[in-house]
Amino acid sequence: MGLAEKRWVQERKKNEEASFISQVKSIAQTEVAVEIDWDGFSANLADAEYIAHDSYGIPNLVKALTEITVDDLGKEAIKAGLKKIVIKPAAADQAKFAFEGGVVTWSAYFGSSSSGYVYADAMKKTMEAAL
Repeated sequence: MGLAEKRWVQERKKNEEASFISQVKSIAQTEVAVEIDWDGFSANLADAEYIAHDSYGIPNLVKALTEITVDDLGKEAIKAGLKKIVIKPAAADQAKFAFEGGVVTWSAYFGSSSSGYVYADAMKKTMEAAL
């Protein structure tokens, strides 16, 4: 990993990760473990281009959680059911989103091809089916 990648990782951990954890905690009303493979994403910065984008990136998961928790039933389900979030890089054709055993596992692609994006509506549907 070169200096540019190290700076990118440091910036993401300081800004995006801290904000994401704060938002998740606020929505879930409990501590949720978060693991984001910043080093893995930094290996191909072109494929991590939209990682913080509101429509394609990590904020999509915040949007999905917000939509699930619009009522007390959703709030209780997320508070009791969401324990951990794991986000790791994947190629566009291997991107997937799963929620099993209280763990969100998102093999994510954030590059310039929308074919690998996982949108908030699909995340919401997956999580609601498992809650």
